[in-house]
Amino acid sequence: MGKPTRSGACSGALWLGLALLLVGCGGTFPQPGPEAEFDDGLTAKALFQRSLAAHGGDLRTFDGDLNQATDGEWGRMIQRIQPLVADGEYRGRGEERYRPADDLYAVHYTGPEGTKSVFRQGEEFRLYYDGERSTDPERIRASAMTTDAGELFHYGPSFVKHRATGMERLPDRREDGVDYYRVLATVEPGFGEADADQVVMWIHPETALLYRVHITLSGFGPTQGAHVDTTFLEYAEIEGFTLPTRFEERVRGPLRLFVHEWWVTGRDSGRGWEAGDVRGPGFSGAAAPAAAEAPAP
Repeated sequence: MGKPTRSGACSGALWLGLALLLVGCGGTFPQPGPEAEFDDGLTAKALFQRSLAAHGGDLRTFDGDLNQATDGEWGRMIQRIQPLVADGEYRGRGEERYRPADDLYAVHYTGPEGTKSVFRQGEEFRLYYDGERSTDPERIRASAMTTDAGELFHYGPSFVKHRATGMERLPDRREDGVDYYRVLATVEPGFGEADADQVVMWIHPETALLYRVHITLSGFGPTQGAHVDTTFLEYAEIEGFTLPTRFEERVRGPLRLFVHEWWVTGRDSGRGWEAGDVRGPGFSGAAAPAAAEAPAP
């Protein structure tokens, strides 16, 4: 896939620092108001199930492996304000290995300052920088949070299905001439070390694909009270599943700020690698080759 043109811009002189996080121009996270009735009679769960089906169903039923490569661009301000969360000096080009039936998700990044490897399976979390395992609690909390968020962004409603403890429908929201359904889900556990977080799913009224997810970030002290959204700009199919291939992430509160734009550059499946091949640092065995180059859209 070719490199897209970055859209969006940072607003104002936000680099003035952390103080602007407290007095910035962002909005509040969406919450349900008084109990609403919808003329179409569709419930939050019905809309969610429709979206899950549109994406190809529950990924946990797929007993193979999915592998993809990504590349992207980081906003400068987010790297100054939240350097451990963005980690842009290490989170450059990425190679992902995912085995959804086992809830196993691993990523190896190559950035301008070095390499970063993450392994996540249930309660097991491993983090490496330049081949050395990290024991830094702040880096671990930040990376666990962004790793879980990355799994949601790349693999969609299946992530929500297996963590949601409740869903409510929010009023539809219009953007660029489209009235999107919106479903608010509480996920437990939340992202990383959070006990719980919230996810607002924007669902396209015709395709039922996710257009956007809007999430809280409670699992890392410096991001508590912050919320971000990621918009899915393109999709492609693999193994019968429809998954996003181009993304734009923004901070929405307590300020508004461009975070990250990235895209899938390679994707393949069915290699048959073992957990030990991706536990880190880096990948070995059948997991080691780069994901096959993705065709241009």
